[in-house]
Amino acid sequence: MASTTQRPGTGRGTRIPAVIVMLVGAVLIGTTIVNNLFAVGPAFENLTNGFRPVLTAAAMQTARTDVANLGAAGTEFQTKVAPAMALQLGMTPAQFQAYVGTTFPGVADGMAALPKIVPTFKGLIATLDAQRTLFASADSIPTSNLPATTIPWALLIAGILSLSIGIFMWFVRRISGVIAIVFGALLVAMPFALSLPAKAADADQMNANLKPVYMQQMIDQAGGALTTVGTMGTEMSGTMLPALAGKLGMTGDQLQTFLGSNFPATAAALQNMPASMGRFQGLVGTFDANLQNYETMKPVAFSPIIWTAIFGGALMLVMGIWAFAAGRTPKVTVLEETKPTFQRVGAAAR
Repeated sequence: MASTTQRPGTGRGTRIPAVIVMLVGAVLIGTTIVNNLFAVGPAFENLTNGFRPVLTAAAMQTARTDVANLGAAGTEFQTKVAPAMALQLGMTPAQFQAYVGTTFPGVADGMAALPKIVPTFKGLIATLDAQRTLFASADSIPTSNLPATTIPWALLIAGILSLSIGIFMWFVRRISGVIAIVFGALLVAMPFALSLPAKAADADQMNANLKPVYMQQMIDQAGGALTTVGTMGTEMSGTMLPALAGKLGMTGDQLQTFLGSNFPATAAALQNMPASMGRFQGLVGTFDANLQNYETMKPVAFSPIIWTAIFGGALMLVMGIWAFAAGRTPKVTVLEETKPTFQRVGAAAR
């Protein structure tokens, strides 16, 4: 009878885990490259660093107050200041409006644009404010102490290690199976320990919410609106009010007192205009400075990347168990082919 010997873990079937583990490694490496994560990671980190100061509760409240004050001043000027000034100057409201349009075009343009500018900025600030919770979650990817630039490196290294474990498993089953079990368990557990599925989902939702507004057109429109408002404020404070004070026989201080007593919204807006304009310009500047960062990360969905790592880890864990079990297959040996006893005896007699 011919003998056969089955060595532990040999055979084509026991190499399937090795192939699958190598595929897991290739997928993790491919995910890193296909999603351009070595560019997305720094872009994401730069964007969160840039928006962190403007997305605080205090900054959002100040921005809302600035917009509300600007809107109140515009309404008050049109409904109260202009008629009162026209009366003081012996003009009809239409004559005063024509006088302002001819003599102070920056003020006229600004006042005409405010009804559109104010709602636009209110909408922008409301959109930003609604992202604060999502931003705080996304900003902690992977943790509040580690930058987002560690994610592509972690994914790439995980892919290389998985590929190496798969190659090792091709030749050595049992030990590599244990390694695959441990590493696969880490790939599954670490994302959940760091709350990465939830954080990635929040980052994707924030990205979806910003797509309709975060574009060059919005930045250009906001910048143009700020130029219009800034010109209006400068011309009103530096040219228009002194000219009106002279016509009314008042000093500049007397006119300011008059405005403060009778038109508080306009007086407050003029007083706070330099500071509020600086804050608006800072906000628009943040959008402008980070537009390229946003364009880099916008096409990427983070949730599928995290779940790819988790499912890859789970698959590696299962393949590790398979390889370990295959490595424990007992050796089975059948004796070499032998001749019957009576043939041996006969041969000896001869």
